[in-house]
Amino acid sequence: MMYKIGYIDEDDGWLNTFYQTFKMDFDILQVKVDSDSTVESITQVLFDESIDAIVTDYLLEEDANVSFNGNILVEAIRNDRPHFPIVMLTSHEPQAISHMDDVHIIYSKSILDGESEEELSLFKSKIKSSIDNYYTKKENSIRRIEELVTKRNMEGLKLTEEEELSKLYILFDEFEPEGKGLPVNLMQKGSITKLNEFVQEAKKILEELKKKTNK
Repeated sequence: MMYKIGYIDEDDGWLNTFYQTFKMDFDILQVKVDSDSTVESITQVLFDESIDAIVTDYLLEEDANVSFNGNILVEAIRNDRPHFPIVMLTSHEPQAISHMDDVHIIYSKSILDGESEEELSLFKSKIKSSIDNYYTKKENSIRRIEELVTKRNMEGLKLTEEEELSKLYILFDEFEPEGKGLPVNLMQKGSITKLNEFVQEAKKILEELKKKTNK
């Protein structure tokens, strides 16, 4: 099964170029930015479509007549899902670099000109690896949560394990704010049934543990 990538651009030509370049490697969701687009509407479309990674253009506001560029989209997505795979592909690298905290995700659209098969192949590999690593980290967090919850229910946890479990709940909330993918049996602890309640409890536990270790 191909990974699904959401590609965001305001230019039909670049949307088509990206699709033609990557259609054999990824399932491409084209998201065209126009005067009706908002950051919220774009991110809603992306996550409603269950994508595996995002590639966005940087300079959107000039041709699309919107009040934001790709850096604002990246910031909005990272605020909600800080570990989600994101790449910025742009013809305006110096401008993008000056407006981005994470400059390592910025690549030039010259990759798409077909002149360097090696560079293009490396770019594809980086996208696939970033998605693989994202899902591996997510799955590992679920597996470890299951182990610790089982141990807590059977024999209790040490302070260090309570701290680890709390941090894992917070980490999983960063992967899935809605709690999707967390086994139902892990969503039950007394009257707590929602992940956001787990996270709030986890933060309180971490604060209490800090107080104990500082005594």
